[in-house]
Amino acid sequence: MFGLFGKKEKGIATNDQVWLSQKAKLQAAHKMMEANSSCLLVFWFEDSLNEFLVLSHISSESTQAVLAESLSRESIAGKLIIFGEHHPLRKKEQVLFQKLQLNQVPVLVSLEEPFIHYFGGERTIELMHKMGVQENEVIAHAMITRSIENAQRKIEEEVLAERKASSAKEWFQLNLGSLNRTK
Repeated sequence: MFGLFGKKEKGIATNDQVWLSQKAKLQAAHKMMEANSSCLLVFWFEDSLNEFLVLSHISSESTQAVLAESLSRESIAGKLIIFGEHHPLRKKEQVLFQKLQLNQVPVLVSLEEPFIHYFGGERTIELMHKMGVQENEVIAHAMITRSIENAQRKIEEEVLAERKASSAKEWFQLNLGSLNRTK
């Protein structure tokens, strides 16, 4: 009755791997691609894809790094799929994950991303530095993944109609009018 006791929609699980900086995250992604030729790195935003290609000195015609909108079940056959960022809307991610019939999705995250900054990521970066976490060190934990999922759900509550953007920063400006929720 009224959905009070209904189960939360589980969806396809993500495995979030977090770095302090965007540069460290992209360097790690490049190493993953070098180590495994079947690796396919997927981005939600064109600017993120281009940033990765420039940093990695990879041609824009590369088939190892693509935009999420270009994926189909056939295009990923035999590939190790890794997402280079989260989309701010969990439902949008879940629709694609289900369409591609993925079981669990590794997602690379930087604490410098607009998505994290929207929820006060600066404080998290300070805390990680105080704890002695190095820039190239990866952090992964189920609690981090749950926090990201909860953040995505909060964003979904605020966005009535999504407007498309070429970068995560632009997405937040167009769809939420700001980049920092905590102020």
